[in-house]
Amino acid sequence: MDITMVPVLHAQPSEKRLNLFERYLTLWVGLCMVAGVLLGQWAPNVVKGLRSLEFGESSHVNFPIAVLIWLMIIPMMMKVDFVSICNVGKRPRGLLVTLLVNWVVKPFSMAFFA
Repeated sequence: MDITMVPVLHAQPSEKRLNLFERYLTLWVGLCMVAGVLLGQWAPNVVKGLRSLEFGESSHVNFPIAVLIWLMIIPMMMKVDFVSICNVGKRPRGLLVTLLVNWVVKPFSMAFFA
């Protein structure tokens, strides 16, 4: 059988749909902001209690905020392909560009905009 006679099967890319949370993320953020403002107006002692939960005295690192930030970051970290991290040294250009932008360009550009 001639190889040119074999039909080639092309996989159709599957359409990725956003889930409910991703689709309405702007709405969820807005609702959380409104809820935070309303909580501050209706229960100022609860907010004062949450603000007082710090790591150590005068550390200015709020425990509830630290926990919520980690809860926000963990899903992104779970999508990292840790096997490919071992291969970063084989093509370091992307890593070097990222380090340059994050540690040299961004601090000065943010200071400029501030």
